[in-house]
Amino acid sequence: MRMRLFVLAGLFLALAVPPPFVAAGAPRPAPLMILALGNTGYLNPTDIQAATGAVLKQGLETFELKDFAVIVLANMAFAALPGPVQQGLAQYVNDGGAVLITGGAQSFGSGGYQAVASILPFQIRATSDWRFTPFRPPVPLQPGHPILAGVTFIPVGTLNDMNPRPGATEILQAAGGGSAAGRTAGTGGGSYPYPLLAEVGSGAGRVLGIAFDLNDFAGMRDRDLFVRNAITYLLRASRMGPAR
Repeated sequence: MRMRLFVLAGLFLALAVPPPFVAAGAPRPAPLMILALGNTGYLNPTDIQAATGAVLKQGLETFELKDFAVIVLANMAFAALPGPVQQGLAQYVNDGGAVLITGGAQSFGSGGYQAVASILPFQIRATSDWRFTPFRPPVPLQPGHPILAGVTFIPVGTLNDMNPRPGATEILQAAGGGSAAGRTAGTGGGSYPYPLLAEVGSGAGRVLGIAFDLNDFAGMRDRDLFVRNAITYLLRASRMGPAR
């Protein structure tokens, strides 16, 4: 009986404790921000904000790189990026920032990203690496990875042809073709699968690379879910932005 009284008293006290007091008129915490540059048609700002609370910005405005929790680079040539992004991207990542870079004819080797090769999860082999390949369904290598949760990919037929980077984690790959000699010569193909999704840690930060253009996947049922998963994952990994 005594034990029952103790339990009831504890429950009453727990219910009686008011929530943490927030003074009227006190400033609300600033929302996390995402800097999205390039052909970002696959990003739905309203959907992302509803899912994560983060605000999508398509320019630096008056902010510095460190103010953004995540930077998205979507098929935009390195030379076309704003000067502060070109000059500070590697340091941003090493200091704890998170980057999503997606493929296309103006990305990776074809976009001049050799300048920041040290933070990429792929090895760039050629200055022109955007190419057509036979359509094959991707193979998940990390099926339990958070960015793949609930997602089924359609076949990939055009991609940035790169090597897996030692030390990076491959998440998704597509079957290759051609010969090992052709890959060594830089003419495409290969005797092992093409890396499609990979991530790598650099300093205190993280970079997620996608070796195809998500704008080409408008007909993919789970594309929006995949984008939300990827952004959510990087927001959690990032140490940048307000009050991080």
